[in-house]
Amino acid sequence: MPNIEHRSDVLIIGSGAAGMTLALKLASHFSVIMLCKDEPTEGSTYYAQGGVAAVLDDYDSVDSHIADTLSAGAGLCHEHVVKFAVENSAETIGWLVDLGVKFDTKVQTDGSTEFHLSREGGHSIRRVIHA
Repeated sequence: MPNIEHRSDVLIIGSGAAGMTLALKLASHFSVIMLCKDEPTEGSTYYAQGGVAAVLDDYDSVDSHIADTLSAGAGLCHEHVVKFAVENSAETIGWLVDLGVKFDTKVQTDGSTEFHLSREGGHSIRRVIHA
């Protein structure tokens, strides 16, 4: 095996949602290298249902999303972590949009666009957005 040398400020191991998010956040201030076991699209995150659940519509609420997540988690979720993630979900989607991520949208009858939200496993209402 050849000896390959790369230098960076930060080495991120893993290209899942957490690793990709960290790389995006740090890339504007540091040189970043991401170490993947295979192609970035070969991880579990890529093969998941493909959406991100977030409170993005007036009919949804943080409390409802937390309740759905804790129920689907069947006692395996740490409530304070779920609360943090859900409370920051809309801001995180906004950050991704600002970075240029194109989420699915739909055109309303008045010509305006909004995110296309779907209802998927574990959710009582439509709150899953896809890129």
